[in-house]
Amino acid sequence: MASDIREKVKQFVLKMVHAFNTREMYGAGHKLTNEAVSELYALLSEILLEEGSLTIGIVGDEVAFQKEPFYEISKGIKPFIERLKSAKAEKISFSRGVTKDEVDEFFLIISNLRKLSNIDDYESVFGRPNITHIVIGELGLEKEEKQEEADFDEAVKKTYEEGSAYLEETIDNIKENKPIDVSTARKIISGITTNLLRNKDLLKILTSTRSHDESTFVHEINVAIFTMLQAEALGIDKSYFNEIGVAALLHDAGKMAVSGSIIRKPGKLTDEEMGEISLHPVNGAKILLDLEGVPVLAAISAFEHHVRYDKSGYPKKIFGDKLNLISMMTTIADFYDAVRSERSYAESFSPEKTYKEMIELKGKFFHPDLLDNFFSIIGVYTPGTLVELDTKETGIVVKESSLDVERPWVEVLYNKKGEKIKKPFTVNLLEEDEKGSYKRTIVRSIAPSDKFSA
Repeated sequence: MASDIREKVKQFVLKMVHAFNTREMYGAGHKLTNEAVSELYALLSEILLEEGSLTIGIVGDEVAFQKEPFYEISKGIKPFIERLKSAKAEKISFSRGVTKDEVDEFFLIISNLRKLSNIDDYESVFGRPNITHIVIGELGLEKEEKQEEADFDEAVKKTYEEGSAYLEETIDNIKENKPIDVSTARKIISGITTNLLRNKDLLKILTSTRSHDESTFVHEINVAIFTMLQAEALGIDKSYFNEIGVAALLHDAGKMAVSGSIIRKPGKLTDEEMGEISLHPVNGAKILLDLEGVPVLAAISAFEHHVRYDKSGYPKKIFGDKLNLISMMTTIADFYDAVRSERSYAESFSPEKTYKEMIELKGKFFHPDLLDNFFSIIGVYTPGTLVELDTKETGIVVKESSLDVERPWVEVLYNKKGEKIKKPFTVNLLEEDEKGSYKRTIVRSIAPSDKFSA
């Protein structure tokens, strides 16, 4: 299976060089150029559907994928390699959601690489709104990448802090019948969108580590992130992200009106309190419909996010048969984040138990295809989850696998004796031995402790 994707990437590199050379020879609008770019884009889309992202780099004088050079083709594409090296474009990454227009724009920039003098030029060019799924840069920037990761962590932390402060203020405004500051909600969602497009894998890890945060409002922020991740994977146009994010962020507007005494209450809720909670979808929809500047989608999601796919939930939907797409995505995000977190009215589930529970509810609570899409993004074991392997090793999930949701990429941190490894290494749980058996399999997830930590 690994060899199949490697062969596809090799063909992609050859098609990329062919498209570039054809464009240089005939120009951007020529029929042959369009055909070459279309073939390249079709193959790229196929690879990204399987892998989620693709990074190729220049190692020495060879083009490489996953740090393994393509020796057999590199000699034949020396001029292209030299062009990229001279311009310090030694790493090119593509992520799922890339459009053909972005690929066309990419070739325009590649054609002008000789006019750019340093990496800052590329960062300014590739930071433009019309190219968000292609990143170009230098290899070997470990120090800078670590700094970027630290900066990214700080940016996400700031988003959570601003989001929590905003939702705290929103509760007060709802209770006092004051207008909700929708512009701030849009600003927060804009920040989430920026972080999502910048590094959605790291965003998932940081979201996971904050699932047990003390803040009451982390749930709302997580639901917004998980809903937007679904939208991104489905290829929904980014111009709709703001409305989608605001709708998911405010999906519990009705619950906010009663959350002070009930949601923070330790222990189980009484039947009367649960009855009050059950009214929150209707109350939330009414609140949001009456507010100027709030998208109608927010009121729809607030009303429908507990209706369930088979209509067995609440409130009862009287008009119309179908549920809104974003409502169904919000339902999945809401349920997932709720069951994996500590709540006053439910015990938290392990990742594998959460997955099993939700799969059993496929077609009942959740739209089957949307649920499959969700777990193809998140995986059974969310990035950031500590896991025990059947080799007795312990590691942390770093990336989901689009080919098998139960076999992610894991960074091994502890050996089978429970000793911390000096040089942790990453393994793909799809990797097989010479007999065709998996080399490693997750036995269970484990909670961080004094013995094991990330």
